Amino acid sequence: MPATDASADTGSDANCGGEAVDFDYRPPNVLVIFDRSCSMRRRLDDVSLFGTGPDDVNTRWYVAREAVQTLVTGFESRVYWGLMAFPDPREGCGMPVDAEVVPGPMNAAAIRTELARHAIQPFGLCGLDNTDTTTQPRETPTADALTSAMGLPALADPTRRSFAVLVTDGGVSCGVSDAEVGALAASLAAADIPVAVVGFATGASESSLEAIASAGGFPNPAGPPSYFVAESRADLDAIFAELSRRVVSCSLPLSTSPMDGAGVFVNANDIPLSEDATDAFSYDATGNVVTLHGASCGRLRSGDIVRLDISFGCPPVMCVPRAETCNGLDDDCDGVVDNACLT
Repeated sequence: MPATDASADTGSDANCGGEAVDFDYRPPNVLVIFDRSCSMRRRLDDVSLFGTGPDDVNTRWYVAREAVQTLVTGFESRVYWGLMAFPDPREGCGMPVDAEVVPGPMNAAAIRTELARHAIQPFGLCGLDNTDTTTQPRETPTADALTSAMGLPALADPTRRSFAVLVTDGGVSCGVSDAEVGALAASLAAADIPVAVVGFATGASESSLEAIASAGGFPNPAGPPSYFVAESRADLDAIFAELSRRVVSCSLPLSTSPMDGAGVFVNANDIPLSEDATDAFSYDATGNVVTLHGASCGRLRSGDIVRLDISFGCPPVMCVPRAETCNGLDDDCDGVVDNACLT
Protein backbone atom coordinates (compact mmCIF):
# COMPACT_ATOMS: atom_id res chain seq x y z
CA MET A 1 0.00 0.00 0.00
CA PRO A 2 1.32 3.54 -0.64
CA ALA A 3 2.45 5.53 2.37
CA THR A 4 -0.31 8.14 2.26
CA ASP A 5 -1.24 8.12 5.94
CA ALA A 6 2.03 9.42 7.36
CA SER A 7 4.46 12.24 6.64
CA ALA A 8 7.92 11.16 5.56
CA ASP A 9 10.78 11.18 8.02
CA THR A 10 13.78 13.30 7.01
CA GLY A 11 15.96 12.83 10.07
CA SER A 12 19.54 11.62 9.69
CA ASP A 13 22.61 10.77 11.73
CA ALA A 14 25.55 12.93 10.71
CA ASN A 15 28.05 10.41 12.07
CA CYS A 16 27.19 7.63 9.64
CA GLY A 17 24.88 9.13 7.05
CA GLY A 18 21.87 7.19 8.28
CA GLU A 19 18.46 8.04 6.88
CA ALA A 20 15.24 7.62 8.85
CA VAL A 21 12.58 6.01 6.67
CA ASP A 22 8.82 6.40 6.71
CA PHE A 23 6.77 3.19 6.59
CA ASP A 24 3.12 2.38 6.13
CA TYR A 25 1.40 0.45 8.90
CA ARG A 26 -2.39 0.35 8.92
CA PRO A 27 -4.72 -1.70 11.11
CA PRO A 28 -7.24 -3.67 9.04
CA ASN A 29 -11.00 -3.16 9.16
CA VAL A 30 -12.80 -6.16 10.66
CA LEU A 31 -16.60 -6.22 10.79
CA VAL A 32 -18.08 -8.77 13.21
CA ILE A 33 -21.45 -9.84 11.76
CA PHE A 34 -23.17 -11.16 14.87
CA ASP A 35 -26.20 -13.45 14.82
CA ARG A 36 -28.68 -12.53 17.56
CA SER A 37 -31.54 -14.68 16.29
CA CYS A 38 -33.75 -16.52 18.74
CA SER A 39 -31.83 -19.78 18.45
CA MET A 40 -28.81 -18.12 20.08
CA ARG A 41 -30.72 -18.60 23.36
CA ARG A 42 -30.04 -22.34 23.15
CA ARG A 43 -27.73 -23.97 25.65
CA LEU A 44 -24.37 -25.30 24.56
CA ASP A 45 -24.69 -28.39 26.73
CA ASP A 46 -28.20 -29.27 25.51
CA VAL A 47 -29.46 -27.61 22.33
CA SER A 48 -33.03 -28.73 23.06
CA LEU A 49 -33.10 -26.27 25.99
CA PHE A 50 -33.22 -22.47 26.08
CA GLY A 51 -31.31 -20.44 28.65
CA THR A 52 -32.89 -18.40 31.40
CA GLY A 53 -31.71 -15.00 30.20
CA PRO A 54 -28.90 -13.02 28.56
CA ASP A 55 -26.49 -13.70 31.41
CA ASP A 56 -27.05 -17.46 31.49
CA VAL A 57 -23.47 -18.69 31.05
CA ASN A 58 -24.63 -21.90 29.34
CA THR A 59 -26.13 -20.20 26.28
CA ARG A 60 -24.62 -19.68 22.87
CA TRP A 61 -25.45 -15.98 23.17
CA TYR A 62 -23.58 -15.46 26.43
CA VAL A 63 -20.49 -17.39 25.36
CA ALA A 64 -20.29 -15.67 21.96
CA ARG A 65 -20.91 -12.22 23.43
CA GLU A 66 -18.19 -12.61 26.06
CA ALA A 67 -15.70 -13.98 23.54
CA VAL A 68 -16.33 -11.10 21.12
CA GLN A 69 -15.86 -8.58 23.91
CA THR A 70 -12.56 -10.18 24.87
CA LEU A 71 -11.48 -10.26 21.24
CA VAL A 72 -12.10 -6.60 20.45
CA THR A 73 -10.52 -5.45 23.71
CA GLY A 74 -7.40 -7.59 23.34
CA PHE A 75 -6.62 -6.46 19.80
CA GLU A 76 -8.11 -2.96 20.01
CA SER A 77 -4.96 -1.08 19.03
CA ARG A 78 -4.25 -3.31 16.04
CA VAL A 79 -7.69 -3.70 14.42
CA TYR A 80 -10.43 -1.29 13.37
CA TRP A 81 -13.32 -3.32 14.80
CA GLY A 82 -16.94 -2.91 13.78
CA LEU A 83 -20.20 -4.63 14.73
CA MET A 84 -23.26 -5.53 12.66
CA ALA A 85 -25.84 -7.54 14.62
CA PHE A 86 -28.84 -9.17 12.97
CA PRO A 87 -31.83 -9.39 13.07
CA ASP A 88 -33.90 -7.07 15.22
CA PRO A 89 -37.53 -5.88 14.97
CA ARG A 90 -36.73 -3.38 12.23
CA GLU A 91 -34.70 -5.89 10.23
CA GLY A 92 -36.96 -8.55 8.84
CA CYS A 93 -36.37 -10.47 5.63
CA GLY A 94 -35.33 -8.27 2.75
CA MET A 95 -34.45 -5.30 4.95
CA PRO A 96 -31.06 -3.53 5.15
CA VAL A 97 -29.01 -4.40 8.25
CA ASP A 98 -27.38 -1.47 9.99
CA ALA A 99 -23.87 -1.53 11.44
CA GLU A 100 -24.20 -0.65 15.11
CA VAL A 101 -20.50 0.25 15.20
CA VAL A 102 -18.73 1.20 11.96
CA PRO A 103 -15.14 -0.12 11.81
CA GLY A 104 -12.76 2.45 13.23
CA PRO A 105 -10.03 3.01 15.82
CA MET A 106 -10.44 2.11 19.49
CA ASN A 107 -14.00 0.77 19.16
CA ALA A 108 -13.95 -1.83 21.95
CA ALA A 109 -15.97 0.27 24.40
CA ALA A 110 -18.60 1.09 21.80
CA ILE A 111 -18.98 -2.58 20.87
CA ARG A 112 -19.21 -3.66 24.52
CA THR A 113 -21.94 -1.05 25.05
CA GLU A 114 -23.91 -2.31 22.05
CA LEU A 115 -23.64 -5.95 23.12
CA ALA A 116 -24.87 -5.05 26.61
CA ARG A 117 -27.99 -3.26 25.41
CA HIS A 118 -31.24 -5.15 26.11
CA ALA A 119 -32.52 -4.56 22.58
CA ILE A 120 -29.59 -6.23 20.87
CA GLN A 121 -29.76 -9.63 22.54
CA PRO A 122 -32.15 -12.45 21.64
CA PHE A 123 -33.81 -12.71 25.05
CA GLY A 124 -35.07 -9.15 24.75
CA LEU A 125 -36.30 -9.86 21.23
CA CYS A 126 -37.62 -13.39 21.62
CA GLY A 127 -38.66 -13.81 25.25
CA LEU A 128 -37.57 -16.56 27.62
CA ASP A 129 -39.25 -19.43 25.83
CA ASN A 130 -40.18 -20.31 22.27
CA THR A 131 -43.77 -19.05 22.43
CA ASP A 132 -43.28 -15.31 21.86
CA THR A 133 -43.74 -14.65 18.15
CA THR A 134 -45.04 -11.08 18.38
CA THR A 135 -41.78 -9.10 18.42
CA GLN A 136 -39.38 -11.14 16.31
CA PRO A 137 -39.98 -13.31 13.28
CA ARG A 138 -38.20 -16.66 13.48
CA GLU A 139 -35.74 -15.76 10.75
CA THR A 140 -31.97 -15.58 10.29
CA PRO A 141 -31.50 -13.08 7.42
CA THR A 142 -27.81 -13.79 6.90
CA ALA A 143 -28.02 -12.86 3.22
CA ASP A 144 -29.33 -9.40 4.11
CA ALA A 145 -26.44 -8.90 6.55
CA LEU A 146 -23.84 -9.93 3.95
CA THR A 147 -25.46 -7.64 1.37
CA SER A 148 -25.34 -4.72 3.81
CA ALA A 149 -21.70 -5.46 4.63
CA MET A 150 -20.89 -5.27 0.93
CA GLY A 151 -22.32 -1.75 0.85
CA LEU A 152 -20.58 -0.49 4.00
CA PRO A 153 -18.27 2.36 2.92
CA ALA A 154 -15.68 1.64 5.62
CA LEU A 155 -15.01 -1.83 4.18
CA ALA A 156 -14.41 -0.30 0.75
CA ASP A 157 -11.55 1.88 2.02
CA PRO A 158 -8.77 1.22 -0.52
CA THR A 159 -6.02 2.26 1.90
CA ARG A 160 -6.46 -0.67 4.30
CA ARG A 161 -7.38 -4.36 4.23
CA SER A 162 -10.92 -5.33 5.22
CA PHE A 163 -12.46 -8.54 6.54
CA ALA A 164 -15.82 -9.81 7.79
CA VAL A 165 -16.27 -12.41 10.53
CA LEU A 166 -19.72 -14.02 10.62
CA VAL A 167 -20.62 -15.49 14.04
CA THR A 168 -23.80 -17.54 13.75
CA ASP A 169 -25.59 -20.70 14.79
CA GLY A 170 -28.32 -20.94 12.21
CA GLY A 171 -28.97 -21.92 8.65
CA VAL A 172 -29.82 -19.14 6.24
CA SER A 173 -33.54 -18.36 6.06
CA CYS A 174 -35.78 -15.84 4.28
CA GLY A 175 -36.06 -18.14 1.26
CA VAL A 176 -32.37 -17.79 0.34
CA SER A 177 -30.60 -20.94 -0.83
CA ASP A 178 -27.14 -22.08 0.18
CA ALA A 179 -25.97 -21.38 -3.37
CA GLU A 180 -27.28 -17.83 -3.23
CA VAL A 181 -25.67 -17.00 0.10
CA GLY A 182 -22.44 -18.61 -1.11
CA ALA A 183 -22.52 -16.30 -4.12
CA LEU A 184 -22.85 -13.31 -1.80
CA ALA A 185 -19.81 -14.46 0.16
CA ALA A 186 -17.90 -14.91 -3.11
CA SER A 187 -18.83 -11.36 -4.12
CA LEU A 188 -17.43 -10.02 -0.85
CA ALA A 189 -14.23 -11.97 -1.35
CA ALA A 190 -13.95 -10.66 -4.92
CA ALA A 191 -14.26 -7.13 -3.50
CA ASP A 192 -11.26 -7.85 -1.23
CA ILE A 193 -13.46 -8.38 1.84
CA PRO A 194 -12.78 -12.02 2.79
CA VAL A 195 -15.43 -13.63 5.01
CA ALA A 196 -14.60 -16.04 7.83
CA VAL A 197 -17.42 -18.04 9.42
CA VAL A 198 -17.55 -19.08 13.08
CA GLY A 199 -20.45 -21.45 13.58
CA PHE A 200 -22.34 -23.22 16.32
CA ALA A 201 -23.42 -25.84 13.81
CA THR A 202 -26.16 -28.40 14.24
CA GLY A 203 -27.95 -30.44 11.59
CA ALA A 204 -29.19 -28.65 8.49
CA SER A 205 -27.41 -25.37 9.33
CA GLU A 206 -24.04 -26.91 8.50
CA SER A 207 -24.62 -26.73 4.75
CA SER A 208 -25.31 -22.99 4.94
CA LEU A 209 -22.19 -22.35 6.99
CA GLU A 210 -20.09 -24.40 4.58
CA ALA A 211 -21.50 -22.57 1.55
CA ILE A 212 -20.53 -19.18 2.99
CA ALA A 213 -17.15 -20.23 4.35
CA SER A 214 -16.01 -22.14 1.28
CA ALA A 215 -16.75 -19.16 -0.98
CA GLY A 216 -15.74 -16.37 1.38
CA GLY A 217 -12.01 -16.51 0.85
CA PHE A 218 -11.09 -17.02 4.52
CA PRO A 219 -11.53 -20.76 5.18
CA ASN A 220 -10.47 -22.72 8.23
CA PRO A 221 -6.95 -23.96 7.37
CA ALA A 222 -7.56 -27.07 9.47
CA GLY A 223 -10.75 -27.95 7.60
CA PRO A 224 -12.90 -29.49 6.43
CA PRO A 225 -15.24 -27.97 7.26
CA SER A 226 -14.37 -24.59 5.79
CA TYR A 227 -15.98 -22.79 8.73
CA PHE A 228 -14.59 -22.67 12.25
CA VAL A 229 -16.59 -24.93 14.58
CA ALA A 230 -17.32 -23.50 18.03
CA GLU A 231 -18.65 -25.75 20.79
CA SER A 232 -17.30 -23.89 23.84
CA ARG A 233 -15.84 -20.59 25.05
CA ALA A 234 -12.37 -22.11 24.75
CA ASP A 235 -13.07 -22.91 21.09
CA LEU A 236 -14.17 -19.33 20.43
CA ASP A 237 -11.15 -17.81 22.15
CA ALA A 238 -8.80 -20.01 20.14
CA ILE A 239 -10.63 -19.29 16.86
CA PHE A 240 -10.71 -15.53 17.44
CA ALA A 241 -7.03 -15.46 18.38
CA GLU A 242 -6.17 -17.32 15.17
CA LEU A 243 -8.31 -15.00 13.05
CA SER A 244 -6.73 -11.93 14.65
CA ARG A 245 -3.24 -13.24 13.97
CA ARG A 246 -4.14 -13.78 10.33
CA VAL A 247 -5.68 -10.35 9.72
CA VAL A 248 -3.03 -8.26 11.51
CA SER A 249 -0.03 -7.96 9.21
CA CYS A 250 3.56 -7.70 10.41
CA SER A 251 4.76 -6.33 7.08
CA LEU A 252 5.80 -2.67 6.81
CA PRO A 253 5.98 -1.24 3.26
CA LEU A 254 8.70 1.44 3.09
CA SER A 255 8.35 4.82 1.39
CA THR A 256 11.88 4.81 -0.09
CA SER A 257 14.49 2.19 -0.95
CA PRO A 258 18.02 1.98 0.46
CA MET A 259 21.04 2.90 -1.65
CA ASP A 260 23.11 -0.01 -2.89
CA GLY A 261 25.01 -1.54 0.01
CA ALA A 262 23.14 0.39 2.70
CA GLY A 263 21.89 -1.74 5.57
CA VAL A 264 18.35 -1.71 6.94
CA PHE A 265 17.91 -1.19 10.69
CA VAL A 266 14.83 -1.49 12.90
CA ASN A 267 14.22 -0.29 16.46
CA ALA A 268 11.21 -1.56 18.43
CA ASN A 269 10.40 0.47 21.54
CA ASP A 270 13.83 2.13 21.00
CA ILE A 271 15.64 -1.24 21.20
CA PRO A 272 17.42 -2.55 18.06
CA LEU A 273 16.13 -5.72 16.44
CA SER A 274 18.49 -8.08 14.69
CA GLU A 275 18.01 -9.02 11.05
CA ASP A 276 16.69 -12.50 11.75
CA ALA A 277 13.77 -14.13 9.95
CA THR A 278 12.98 -16.30 12.99
CA ASP A 279 12.20 -13.84 15.77
CA ALA A 280 13.22 -10.35 14.62
CA PHE A 281 12.96 -8.82 11.11
CA SER A 282 13.81 -9.36 7.47
CA TYR A 283 13.98 -6.98 4.52
CA ASP A 284 12.59 -7.87 1.08
CA ALA A 285 14.30 -5.66 -1.50
CA THR A 286 11.93 -6.74 -4.29
CA GLY A 287 8.84 -5.50 -2.47
CA ASN A 288 10.74 -2.90 -0.39
CA VAL A 289 9.09 -4.29 2.73
CA VAL A 290 10.34 -4.88 6.26
CA THR A 291 8.59 -7.82 7.96
CA LEU A 292 8.70 -8.69 11.64
CA HIS A 293 8.79 -12.40 12.48
CA GLY A 294 8.16 -14.77 15.38
CA ALA A 295 8.27 -13.14 18.80
CA SER A 296 8.67 -9.64 17.34
CA CYS A 297 5.61 -10.09 15.12
CA GLY A 298 3.67 -11.38 18.13
CA ARG A 299 4.64 -8.31 20.14
CA LEU A 300 3.50 -6.01 17.35
CA ARG A 301 0.16 -7.82 17.00
CA SER A 302 -0.49 -7.78 20.75
CA GLY A 303 0.27 -4.06 21.05
CA ASP A 304 3.40 -4.57 23.14
CA ILE A 305 5.44 -2.71 20.51
CA VAL A 306 4.25 0.91 20.55
CA ARG A 307 7.18 2.56 18.74
CA LEU A 308 8.89 1.46 15.54
CA ASP A 309 11.75 3.23 13.76
CA ILE A 310 13.41 2.13 10.53
CA SER A 311 16.54 3.57 8.95
CA PHE A 312 19.05 2.93 6.16
CA GLY A 313 22.81 3.05 6.60
CA CYS A 314 23.03 2.81 10.37
CA PRO A 315 20.70 2.33 13.37
CA PRO A 316 17.96 4.94 13.80
CA VAL A 317 18.23 7.70 16.34
CA MET A 318 15.90 7.40 19.32
CA CYS A 319 12.31 7.78 18.06
CA VAL A 320 12.12 10.15 15.10
CA PRO A 321 8.70 11.88 15.25
CA ARG A 322 6.16 11.23 12.47
CA ALA A 323 2.54 12.25 12.05
CA GLU A 324 0.10 10.22 14.14
CA THR A 325 -1.86 7.81 11.92
CA CYS A 326 -4.24 5.89 14.22
CA ASN A 327 -2.20 2.70 13.85
CA GLY A 328 -1.66 1.66 17.46
CA LEU A 329 1.84 3.19 17.49
CA ASP A 330 3.30 6.27 19.15
CA ASP A 331 4.28 7.92 15.88
CA ASP A 332 4.98 11.40 17.27
CA CYS A 333 7.21 10.16 20.12
CA ASP A 334 5.27 11.89 22.89
CA GLY A 335 4.75 8.70 24.90
CA VAL A 336 1.03 8.43 24.07
CA VAL A 337 -0.37 6.07 21.41
CA ASP A 338 -2.64 7.66 18.80
CA ASN A 339 -3.36 10.70 20.94
CA ALA A 340 -3.44 13.13 18.02
CA CYS A 341 -5.85 11.24 15.76
CA LEU A 342 -8.68 9.88 17.92
CA THR A 343 -11.86 11.93 18.18
